[in-house]
Amino acid sequence: MSLVIYSIRRMVAMIPLIVGISLLNFMLFALTPVDPVNSFIGLNKDLLDNRDLIEKAWGLNKPIYQRYLDWAIPVFTKLDFGYSWQSGDPVADSIVPFIEKTVLMFGSAFFLTILVSTITGIVAAVNHNSFFDQTALFATLVGYSIPSFVLGLLIIIAGQAIFGSPPIFDGYEQRKLGQYLNVLIAAMLTILIGGTAFLTRLVRSQLLDVLRQNYIKTARAKGLPERTVIYKHALRNALLPFVTVVALSLPGILGGSAIIEQVFNYPGVGRRVVQAALFFDMPVILAINMFFGTMSIFMLLVAEIIYAIVDPRVKF
Repeated sequence: MSLVIYSIRRMVAMIPLIVGISLLNFMLFALTPVDPVNSFIGLNKDLLDNRDLIEKAWGLNKPIYQRYLDWAIPVFTKLDFGYSWQSGDPVADSIVPFIEKTVLMFGSAFFLTILVSTITGIVAAVNHNSFFDQTALFATLVGYSIPSFVLGLLIIIAGQAIFGSPPIFDGYEQRKLGQYLNVLIAAMLTILIGGTAFLTRLVRSQLLDVLRQNYIKTARAKGLPERTVIYKHALRNALLPFVTVVALSLPGILGGSAIIEQVFNYPGVGRRVVQAALFFDMPVILAINMFFGTMSIFMLLVAEIIYAIVDPRVKF
């Protein structure tokens, strides 16, 4: 079976799983004891008189199975997530700008994290017990030990001390990328330090383990160049656990970016879901959770494809 056919079959098999996630996601919020109408009305007496109209407009007067179908059918047929209860705008218009900013921040930081951690881990493993190796181990230990929100606050303090202004997003004045580039870089640096600390140690430990294997000793005994031994024989096997960890942890790391976005006041999807949760804006929360759930499933497929590329023993 070719890789293309396998990928198509796996994507088709993902459909029932995504439907199951949508059902669990909807029921989790629909069955909560929190009254979304009370959260919306607050202390507004004028809205209190129109409580029944609000419930009818939101479909809360219908049976729960009917509410799920009214929400799920447009989602799967037209990618229509409805309207935000908080603002009244279409959910897509409400979250797409935030997703774009999160993808810009997290995507750039994730790419740099993979690049830096892979290179650093390889160099540290090849030069085992050297000064660089010990320095990398100490630096990654420190970076891994500091919580992301603490690291973000330290970067804000450093930005204030060095540049005279803290890298915090001001939504009323900073609208173009160039106007909040310092905030983007500071948030990326926070993700980069934490992610690199963990992945560097993973690459180093896996590569060291592979370099001790008998087939690596045999390759060296045959007189193969050290570069060939490392990059052609050792690295491909060492990267297999690396691929698995990265693919499975990516959605969780992305979800944890909400903390970093709150620290820097960055208008990303994590900060948006916090705002929606405070108002119990169910359509927005459901849409964002579906985004994270679908990404988790998709990353599993990507991991399997990368496995086939890295390890020729994997057959489909």
